[in-house]
Amino acid sequence: MGTRHADRIWMIAGATVIVLLAVASWLLLISPKYAEKDEVEGQTEDTQTQLVTLSKRINELKKKQAVITTLQAALDKKQTALPADSGVPAFLNQLQKAGSDTDVSVTGVAVGAPAQQANLSAVWALPITLTADGSTADLERFLTTLQTGQARAVLIEAANLTPKSDSGTADDSASADTSADKMSISLSLKAFVAPPAGAGAPSVTK
Repeated sequence: MGTRHADRIWMIAGATVIVLLAVASWLLLISPKYAEKDEVEGQTEDTQTQLVTLSKRINELKKKQAVITTLQAALDKKQTALPADSGVPAFLNQLQKAGSDTDVSVTGVAVGAPAQQANLSAVWALPITLTADGSTADLERFLTTLQTGQARAVLIEAANLTPKSDSGTADDSASADTSADKMSISLSLKAFVAPPAGAGAPSVTK
């Protein structure tokens, strides 16, 4: 009877030890592994989310990169239209080219002091007066080129067209017929400048 009781105690003790070992194994070995697995899975999901976000960002950058040449060309065009300095020498060259392209002779140019625009504080205007000679049709082409066909942003404010007197001889009928269509135009216009912030009035190089 005592032997059976002792065996039962040993069996109970053995079962208890097995349960304790199982619990200890779970707490010390298996449970941390599950926690580590859950953490890794969470990190994987976060990484995948970041990859999706980065992929979208890369695609956006690729689209912007594809049009950067167009954007740069547009920027260059605007900077040419509104230079940071007065740009008078370059503008005079543009005037001469416009006259040459339209068979018009630019005979005089005068540039006044720059004035800040009331409605655009960052923009200054250079008042310019010029005279040009040519036929009515050529002068019309010259005005169109001056207003829309050259790079500089200008605004024609006034134009005065008068017949140009003939300095040739009256005996030359061909010359008289040609000079009859000769006209002289006086223009008042503004050429615009956008100097850097805080730079003040642009200096005029004549």
